[in-house]
Amino acid sequence: MRFQDKVVLVTGAGRGMGRAIALAYAAEGAKVVVSARTPKYGQETVEQIKVLNREAALVGGDIADRAAINSMVEGAIDHFGQLDIVVHCAADTAHGLITEMPDETFDHLVRSNIQSLFWLAKDAAPYLTKAENKGRIIFISSGEANRKYTPTLIPYGSSKAFMNAFARGLAVEFGALNILVNVVEPGLIGTDHMISTLGEELPHLLAEHFPVPRLGQSADIASAVLFLTSNEASYITGTSLLVDGGATMVALPKIEELLKKS
Repeated sequence: MRFQDKVVLVTGAGRGMGRAIALAYAAEGAKVVVSARTPKYGQETVEQIKVLNREAALVGGDIADRAAINSMVEGAIDHFGQLDIVVHCAADTAHGLITEMPDETFDHLVRSNIQSLFWLAKDAAPYLTKAENKGRIIFISSGEANRKYTPTLIPYGSSKAFMNAFARGLAVEFGALNILVNVVEPGLIGTDHMISTLGEELPHLLAEHFPVPRLGQSADIASAVLFLTSNEASYITGTSLLVDGGATMVALPKIEELLKKS
């Protein structure tokens, strides 16, 4: 019960890693504010939390929408009167070659993966600074931020590299506000979105080349997030925790060859 009476806002909590993170916090006593672009999925997460006899509230919205970000934060205050932890898991992915990508696609990626960081940090800071034992912000980045090149993922990987840099600077600025800021970088995680993008077989073929030769699970990411927001991590800020089974250490030609075959 490391998070008894804490209020946690999780964006992208309707499915996949975000839902796993929300449920993990609830299992350890937190009151969870669930943000999801699709209300149906968000409500499913809320209902699963209530099965654990924990409190939860749904605050919908698209992270690419400035007003929606503000409503997420204010919704947490309206429902529970405080905000202790923010986990920003929601993101968009744009696949394609730069020369073929529509301007609108790239613009939306920037709003979702870059501008949302600024909006969320700005709106949450006045409440997080009041948190007991320090407020916490966790950004869910990606191992793609550490790769030189993965086919069709230049915009996505670049946006996550920006996230890592933003978090490091924010950790310094927010240190004076009693807020710790860290990043978790997932590798290849077996979410519904991942499977729908790469298919059932390819992710497992890729994972066979990793030092830990298996596909990551959402629970692996949830465990890392909970550690970084626990009292055990009260002296950690401005860092990125890579949770990828060693994937970024694998020679890229192996990965690229499999991706091209797909």
